[in-house]
Amino acid sequence: MNVLIVDDQTQVVDGLFFGIDWAKIGVKDVLKAYNAFEAREILSSRPIDIMLCDIEMPAETGLSLYQWTRDRKIDIECIFLTAHADFTYAKTAMQLGGFDYILQPARYETIESTIRNAIQKIIQKNETKKYYAYGKMFQQNKEILLDNIFKDWIFRKSKDSASFIKELSQIQVSLDPQDQVYLVTMNVFRLKETMESWRNGMLKFTIGNIVTELFARYGQQVLVAQIEDEKLLLLVYSPERQLIDQEGVLRQLNKLIEVYHAYYGCDIACYTGDRIVVSEAPEQAGQLLEMMQNNVSFASKVFHLKDRIEQQTVSYSIPNVRMWSKLLEQGDTEVVHDQACALLNQLAIDGKIDAEFLKRFYQQFMQMLYTTAETRDIPLDRIFQDEHRLEKWLNSYSNVDDMKELIAYTTKFFKLFPESEEEMKNQVDLIIQYIRDHIDQDIRRTDIAREVYLNPNYLSRLFKSETGTSLKEFIVTEKMKLAQAMLKSTKLPISIIAMKVGYANFSHFSQVYKKTYNVTPAEDRGQ
Repeated sequence: MNVLIVDDQTQVVDGLFFGIDWAKIGVKDVLKAYNAFEAREILSSRPIDIMLCDIEMPAETGLSLYQWTRDRKIDIECIFLTAHADFTYAKTAMQLGGFDYILQPARYETIESTIRNAIQKIIQKNETKKYYAYGKMFQQNKEILLDNIFKDWIFRKSKDSASFIKELSQIQVSLDPQDQVYLVTMNVFRLKETMESWRNGMLKFTIGNIVTELFARYGQQVLVAQIEDEKLLLLVYSPERQLIDQEGVLRQLNKLIEVYHAYYGCDIACYTGDRIVVSEAPEQAGQLLEMMQNNVSFASKVFHLKDRIEQQTVSYSIPNVRMWSKLLEQGDTEVVHDQACALLNQLAIDGKIDAEFLKRFYQQFMQMLYTTAETRDIPLDRIFQDEHRLEKWLNSYSNVDDMKELIAYTTKFFKLFPESEEEMKNQVDLIIQYIRDHIDQDIRRTDIAREVYLNPNYLSRLFKSETGTSLKEFIVTEKMKLAQAMLKSTKLPISIIAMKVGYANFSHFSQVYKKTYNVTPAEDRGQ
């Protein structure tokens, strides 16, 4: 322990420093300060466990000093010393959280005893913190272990029930191989952009909180495991061997979907079956995951195994995409987009679309795109140039939303792709118009490229070849021209003008302006 003595009277400080057997009571270092200023310097530079502090000091009281430590969340036990038996002092000291209050003069034995009590409190407090940290670490590791135990049990199917039960018991989950349970798989979709990071644990945490509360009303417990980024598995069981009925499970899952959408704006689909014994879980999980895979339209509801209808995808033929190819060649890209998306929407409504159908649809649509590109002499690598979205496009057969996004992108690409010198000029006009429409923003080449569906490098080359000016130079020139016009024609502060042309940093704006016109904005306005 480290102790700091704070008193404006030298004899008091020395008396405590030399009069107490510090080593005997477990104190390593004793430091001295003769006013609150010196005390703050010491408290700011090194850890102090206990502060013996006089209340009445010139310039600043000990109560004020202790309040300063509280404001800065300095973890310290404070024993106040005073020669005046003023109840107001004692009351304030205790309200601040002071450890004790000693009237001077006091015997050294009394002070030693008080310090020992403070040391004991610190030791207990540190033990509590340590066990809290252990508990927190165990809980975090427990969640990771639970995910791995379930993934190993469900997907590998290589362990018997006894091994599964034993592993659960090691994380304080008690089940018997013949216990009856409900198994539920679920996937969350249409996450908001602000929730992208939730895949790392927040998704499981929020869903786990809701389902735990919902099923606790029926005396049920729920194990929640995350099997993929947006896919979870629930195991509902009863510690008292009184399992909820099937209708109760369906009600609570529907409530989960309703609550999660209301609070977070996301959709959930749940897949479940009849009650089973633990040993049957891997087989049923496979069936539930297959149902999940076939929900390519992201229908947000509870699916039950007994209501599963095998999709007759073979009998439903893929539309004749050759007509779409002709329409793309003729420039009727909106027609292709509207027809393709309308078809997928209607099939989803009718329940006639599953993973197999969507995969075959994707294959034929991609083949149609390549055929059209070859006819129009467009290099295939030009269609998909955005590396950040390439993987998503190549896996668009996994759900209807991604497939419709692919359709929207490719049809717009064919519409905007220049075939002639005139079309190239039109495309440059679109680029210039985008720059002028967004002149108040920090315009980036990638933003423009995304808007006109061109590769950023190709966009720069096209702009340079058509205008004789680099894209970067053009953007800067446009911004400076507008800034100069506002300087000459308005009384707006220069800092506001800088913001209106997309410069948050005033100093940077001034540097660019001077480089462009050889004068600073202030000098140009004054001329």
